[in-house]
Amino acid sequence: FGSSVAHSSVRLARISLKFQPFATIPSFPLPFFIDLSMDKESGGNGLRSRGDLKKEGRLPVAAEADLEKEKRSKGDGEESSIADEWGSIAILLLLYTLQGLPMGISSSVTMLLKEKGVSYSEIGTFSLSSWPFSLKILWAPLVDTVYFARVGRRKTWMIPAQMLIGVVLLCMSASVDTLLEGGHPQVETLTALFLSLYLLCATQDIAVDGWALTMLRPENVGWAATCNAVGQTLGTALGFTGYMVLEQWKLVTLSSFLSMWGMIFLIVTVLVAIFKEEKPIPEEEEPDGVATTYRIMMDCFRLPSIKILVVILCTWKAAFPLADSIAPLKLQESGVPKEHLAYISSLLMPLSMVLPIFAAKWTSGKAPLELAMWVYPVRLLLGAALAGLVFYTPTVLASNSQLFYLVLFVLSAALVGAMQLMFVAQMAFFARISDPAYGGTYMTMLNTLNNLGGMWTAPLSFYLVDALTCRDELCLVKRDGFHAVAVLSFVVGAVWYAIGRPVVGRMQNWPLENWRVK
Repeated sequence: FGSSVAHSSVRLARISLKFQPFATIPSFPLPFFIDLSMDKESGGNGLRSRGDLKKEGRLPVAAEADLEKEKRSKGDGEESSIADEWGSIAILLLLYTLQGLPMGISSSVTMLLKEKGVSYSEIGTFSLSSWPFSLKILWAPLVDTVYFARVGRRKTWMIPAQMLIGVVLLCMSASVDTLLEGGHPQVETLTALFLSLYLLCATQDIAVDGWALTMLRPENVGWAATCNAVGQTLGTALGFTGYMVLEQWKLVTLSSFLSMWGMIFLIVTVLVAIFKEEKPIPEEEEPDGVATTYRIMMDCFRLPSIKILVVILCTWKAAFPLADSIAPLKLQESGVPKEHLAYISSLLMPLSMVLPIFAAKWTSGKAPLELAMWVYPVRLLLGAALAGLVFYTPTVLASNSQLFYLVLFVLSAALVGAMQLMFVAQMAFFARISDPAYGGTYMTMLNTLNNLGGMWTAPLSFYLVDALTCRDELCLVKRDGFHAVAVLSFVVGAVWYAIGRPVVGRMQNWPLENWRVK
């Protein structure tokens, strides 16, 4: 259930370190704060403050302007207030909710495809539609730097993206029944349609994340992460659980559900375009050119420390797709109603929102990834336990359904908790090593690497389940590929932990200069 509950988590850390360095949790967090204001001599975590960077001549012009603003805001002796910013917070919450909706609908379609007998390989193909969120760094510099001044830096991209999302949803509503019901579901066409939705949502995400930093005053910008977390959680729940419940009660069909939300997207976008003005950009805060931003990213990738981090991030999730993505579908195949899975997913959302608050105290030191390394074997064992429950589902569900759902809920809650703790630790590490001089670009690059590390494993696991399944009469030994992949995943995870933990331990002790762009 991690994939549906934490569907949006990986997007939250995109909020820039420009005003207030913090990391956030995906699938539904509240911000936890990392103090970047002290250097090693003052007993801090070793990161340099923007004041230090200014003295050293490393602080970009825009960041210098931010520093002056902070000085002025702190010098007036007045406490920060959000009394006059609730309207902006409500707009951000609405925009992030709309962003999460297509992701929830995608999860619903995945279960509908499995209900109609689609193979795991085809579901693996459909899962490729979410890749734009892992690749958005490729066009993020364009969204950040190319705009029409009369429209607004962020509205230039956000308005067309949301309008197109509404149009795509309306077009899908006219054809989705045919694509799902006409004989065998047309998985390739559905993948292309949802790929376009994710591409537009990723572009909207870049624009809204940037707008949040100027829509709110610097002292209140931390609310943007809360809007991101709560909004994407709510949007995912509306698209997944909301649809499942309404469809079970015969109040909507997938076609009417898509049509309704397509119209809502268009209406909200028009209203925001007309009534919400975007602040003009001061001359000293004009963004760097596209070429400069790409050059900074390439300089980051040349760092030896980043190259090792790439290997870690691209391999450490290889053991988890079975529990996060495939197990819910296997439970559905074994007789668990998809509506019940949706209910469990929704009940686990508050855990994802609250847990980061308690985890912050374990990740605020110089070795935040220690928490992830402690949790890693626990998550591995929980995945094996869930695979065992899947094996006994038909028997236990028929004989004692209450016991089955209790065990399923406890295992799912533990898995979501382990996933969130690992994510908190990871984001704290990113915040610690990010170069404050290039905070936004650097942090986006790290999150892209993290997203890519989790994206390739799910399709591969889906394909392996089908490849290792053999049930016809020609099989010498009939087997279910799910259980073969479960054993393989556990072995891969155990090997990675034996090799990777020492590397991660050494990596956390490297001086921060190893992560700085010279």
